[in-house]
Amino acid sequence: MPGLKPPILKWAAIRDKADEFRQQYVIPENMLPVPIVEIVELKLRLIPIPIFGLMERHDIDGFLTKDLQNICIDSDLYENPWKENRLRFTYAHECGHLVLHRREIQLCKYRTPKDWVNFRLDFDEVDLNWFELQAYEFAGRLLVPREALKREIETLSAKMYQFKKLAGDDQDLLASAVSRLVCKIFGVSAEVVARRIKSEKIKL
Repeated sequence: MPGLKPPILKWAAIRDKADEFRQQYVIPENMLPVPIVEIVELKLRLIPIPIFGLMERHDIDGFLTKDLQNICIDSDLYENPWKENRLRFTYAHECGHLVLHRREIQLCKYRTPKDWVNFRLDFDEVDLNWFELQAYEFAGRLLVPREALKREIETLSAKMYQFKKLAGDDQDLLASAVSRLVCKIFGVSAEVVARRIKSEKIKL
């Protein structure tokens, strides 16, 4: 189906949808880390289908089936406890597609991982980039709520003083240092937290 395009969404609208999703499915809403695996498998009732070599063969962590009933996932990612954070983000990312791109997914004809690759090829490069970036933004906002991140950073005031003595006002270096200290609280990688600090325009 050539010519597929993602919906035109402002970043604020994507963040609002992520916040609404958290309000609906995370109880209590301020729970950290967000229990995304339980939400996907128990509340959304998406059935995980581990697929061997999905990442190696197709460069895909996971994808939703057309009927929105299953989430296909790379078997190593699903079964390897050392990759738990990446699994959590992949699940949140697919929730982003579920919320933001339901129509586009239901319009496609894919049945296999190869078909999913072809589905992605139906987008031009710019549109595919937006399709994925929208889901990434949703996932980041869902797993790392802005106010919770700000609170955690505020608890590091003493360490921030030391960091700034070394890094000055280099926001990238400060974000890298801070993210390593708080990432476990959110159940994501330090890289995800550093991106959230930048994306949410949090001044360090």
